[in-house]
Amino acid sequence: MHTTRRALLALATGLACTGALAQGAWPDKPIRLVVPYAAGGATDGFARIVAEGVGKRLGQSVVVDNRPGANGGLGLTAVQRAPADGYTVLFTLTSIVQNPLLYANVGYDPFKDFAPVSEAGRLPIVFTVSTKLGVDSLAGFVDKARAAPGKLSYGSFGAGSSAHLYMELLQDAAGIQLLHVPYKGEAPAITELLGGSVDAVFVSARGVSPHVAAGKARSIAVVGTARAPLAADVPTFREQGYQAMDLVGWFGMLVPAGTPAPIVQRISDAVAEVVKDPAQKQRIEALGVIPVGSTPEQLTQTMRADQAVWGRVIKDKNIRLE
Repeated sequence: MHTTRRALLALATGLACTGALAQGAWPDKPIRLVVPYAAGGATDGFARIVAEGVGKRLGQSVVVDNRPGANGGLGLTAVQRAPADGYTVLFTLTSIVQNPLLYANVGYDPFKDFAPVSEAGRLPIVFTVSTKLGVDSLAGFVDKARAAPGKLSYGSFGAGSSAHLYMELLQDAAGIQLLHVPYKGEAPAITELLGGSVDAVFVSARGVSPHVAAGKARSIAVVGTARAPLAADVPTFREQGYQAMDLVGWFGMLVPAGTPAPIVQRISDAVAEVVKDPAQKQRIEALGVIPVGSTPEQLTQTMRADQAVWGRVIKDKNIRLE
């Protein structure tokens, strides 16, 4: 009996040591950071800052792999099908939660197919109006919209885009009705706003701040609970009485489901160190991004909260995409 117990104990100890050695050896080759969008822009720029810093902290290079296409679907599928060994990491946006609510079959489940690592940062979205509208505050815009239901227009980046969903949320919160004018991306929506073809748009602070500085557009509210680095003088919706507009866009890092928890934690810790480093924080904020560096558990909570709110909006407004 004692011999059997000693044998079992020795076996258990050996297995534990083998697991520890395996975890200790990670990473022993470069890590791939998949970005499901084209190179250039805030998402790619932020991903490269994180990749550089995480690579230094883990002692292995982190290579950015841009996989644009299918509204982010190509990149997500690449990570979904990758081995759960910590060598493939996804750098994505809030759309990972929104798209399964909008499309009948995206081919993935954000909660079953991926393991959250970190909310690396948040993308401040500002509610911006045309200077030709003649309003300089959120209250002024709401008053004008209530006085003429369906007359004021807003631009979006297409049906189901963040600009569209945020405006649906605002219309419900403020009790207003606006005319939706979809465009093929942020840039054309901003161009039409500057020309006065549409009255308002939800847009990234980075995308519109040069035009606001030049007096060609006016930002009157920021989504979320914190002001935007590139629009520090613009109050949040919450400051102006609209708590329903707290749901901010985010940059999330995830790995294939089944990735060992110790590896997930090491990546998460490294991300937090990078985004909170003063020098890197300055670089990140220059992109118009708010650094966060959350725990895996916090990102899970954020994703669940987004799923609940956007699921309700999408269902109530009957927004479905092909």
